[in-house]
Amino acid sequence: MARRNELVRIRRGLYLPASRWMELEPWEQFRVKIQAVNDAARKPPLFCGQSAASVWGLPLIEVPDEVETLVMPGPGGGRSRNGIRRRLAVPDECDVVVLHGLRVTSMEQTIGNLAAMLPLTGSLPATDRAASFWRQSGRPPEEFGERVLSRLRGLSNVKQRRVQRVLAAADPASGSPGESLSRAVMILAGLPQPELQAVHRDAQGLIGYSDFYWPDHGVVGEFDGWAKYSQGEFLAGRSPEDVLKAEKIREDRLRATGLTVVRWMWPAAKDGAELLSKLRNAGIKP
Repeated sequence: MARRNELVRIRRGLYLPASRWMELEPWEQFRVKIQAVNDAARKPPLFCGQSAASVWGLPLIEVPDEVETLVMPGPGGGRSRNGIRRRLAVPDECDVVVLHGLRVTSMEQTIGNLAAMLPLTGSLPATDRAASFWRQSGRPPEEFGERVLSRLRGLSNVKQRRVQRVLAAADPASGSPGESLSRAVMILAGLPQPELQAVHRDAQGLIGYSDFYWPDHGVVGEFDGWAKYSQGEFLAGRSPEDVLKAEKIREDRLRATGLTVVRWMWPAAKDGAELLSKLRNAGIKP
């Protein structure tokens, strides 16, 4: 069946129907690969980095090719083979949690590892989401950064400073991975810091909440992901046409208050230069 392209081989002895595999988004396919690595292993592996982030439900902007596991120093450790990247652990500093039947590094250690290894555009979306989870749990916000840093004593000073920078930029108010990615691009470009989820009103009452707001410039920034117009949880029983109409009315009301509205989607956020050009044309500059 695999030779006839009816099945996709995930790992040795583990297959999925090709039609089902093609229905999955790239990050969902990556999650399946993680599960397959676990199920094919003689001993339960410990997933780390972006693989642990995937199990935790933290967003990945770029889906990696390899599944990451953490191994203790020794012969054969730290080598990549058969789609698995084995990273060396720091003895006595592994914070292990069992989640969905998989052994993963704790959310705090996972965030620290991502912040140390990835650029801000890759680590901030996951860190924002983790900070949001932390806030929803009712725990003091300041403890989030403290817990992350407490699990990274084995990192070099340079990497610890990278982690501190990401933690300083993190904001649980970010509404989506695309918004977090956009904000990372703004931070790297040295743009003025916007307000997140600002409230806007007019004579009719509440207009809504903006993704980004620069009150000193009179500019609102809006990131549009396709999910808003296609997925049931965002449509809330409405048709895509209804959502588009409501967005148009909302934007017209914002503009009527004298605000400039800048909109962009995933390609502009990922390109970076396109997003910065849009904002620069609206007067948002370093």
